[in-house]
Amino acid sequence: MGRINNQITGFLINWFGKIRLVKPKEQDHLSFHERFRNFSNFVFLWKDSFEREAITTDNELVFSNYFGFGSHLDFIKRLIGKPVESFENKELNIIILMYTINIKGHKVQFELHFFDQKLFCINYTYKQIKENEKQEIVKSILEKYNLSGSIDINGKIIVDNYGNGLVFENNGDFSVNYLSPNSRVQQLSQAWASNQRQVV
Repeated sequence: MGRINNQITGFLINWFGKIRLVKPKEQDHLSFHERFRNFSNFVFLWKDSFEREAITTDNELVFSNYFGFGSHLDFIKRLIGKPVESFENKELNIIILMYTINIKGHKVQFELHFFDQKLFCINYTYKQIKENEKQEIVKSILEKYNLSGSIDINGKIIVDNYGNGLVFENNGDFSVNYLSPNSRVQQLSQAWASNQRQVV
C-alpha cells in the first residue's frame, strides 16, 4: 500500500509540475504581507461575498481533480513543494501558503488558505493582465461550470449545490477565489469584524 501511495503522490507532483513555479519579486512578498496584515480581506471574502446575489451551477466548484477543500496542509506541501511565503494567524488557527507560478505565460500569485490545517480557500491573482485576457479567463471558467460566458458576474457569487462559492475580483489585479463554507471561517471572520468595530 505504501508503494502505491508513493506512486500516486509522485504522479500528482509530476502533474502539478506542469505549472511552473517562478521566483517572486520583492514587491510580491511585501504585497502578500500587507494584504493579510490586519486580516480585513477575510471579512470581504467571508462576510460580504456570501451576501452577494448568487448565480447557481449544478456542477461542483472544483479547482483541481487532485486536491480540494478539506485537503490537509502536509499533503499540499508534499504535492506542490515549499511555498515562497506563508502567513499564520494563531488566534484564528489559519495558515496561508503563497506560491508564485506561471500559467500560460501569465505571472500568477497562487494562495492556499487553511483552517485547522485543512484547505478552505483557493485564490489566484493575475498580475499585469490585459482586459481581453481577463474576459477569456472568465469565459473559460464559466463554461467549465456550464454557465454562459456572457453573463454579468460583477458583484455576484457563483454557488454550487454544496454551498461552495466562486468570486472574481477586478481591483487593479485580477483574482479568482474558490470559497468553501464548510468550516468555521465565515463565523470567525464575522466575529473578528464585530470585535474590530467595537474597538473603533
